[in-house]
Amino acid sequence: MILLSAIAVAYSWLYQNLISPLESVARDFQFAAICAITVAFIIISMFLMLRQAKRLPRSYMVEIADVYGEKVSIDGVRQDFQTYEAAESYARMYRQNMPLYRFRVVGVTGPGTVKARDINRGH
Repeated sequence: MILLSAIAVAYSWLYQNLISPLESVARDFQFAAICAITVAFIIISMFLMLRQAKRLPRSYMVEIADVYGEKVSIDGVRQDFQTYEAAESYARMYRQNMPLYRFRVVGVTGPGTVKARDINRGH
C-alpha cells in the first residue's frame, strides 16, 4: 500500500515537473515549425513566380505563312499584340477569314527577336 502511494506520488511529481512542460514545449515547437514552413513556402513560391514572370515574352506576334510555308505579310492584318489572348483571338479570326494562309502566335522576347518556341498549340 505504501509502495503504491509512493509510486503514485512519484508519478504525479514526474508528470507535473517533467512531462507536462515537455508537452507544452513540443506544442510550441510544433506551432513554430508550421509557421516557419509556411513562411518558407510563401517565399519560395514568390521567388519562382517572379523568376517565371521574367521569362515571359514582352509581346506576341502573329506569323503568317502562305501555302508554300513561306512567311508573308498581308496589308491590313494586325500582327503585333501585347497579350497572348488578343494575339490568339486575332489568329483564330484570320484562320477563319483566310483559309489559304497559316497563322501562328509567337512570343517576342525583345526588340526584333522572336522566341524560337512556338507559343500556339495548334494551327
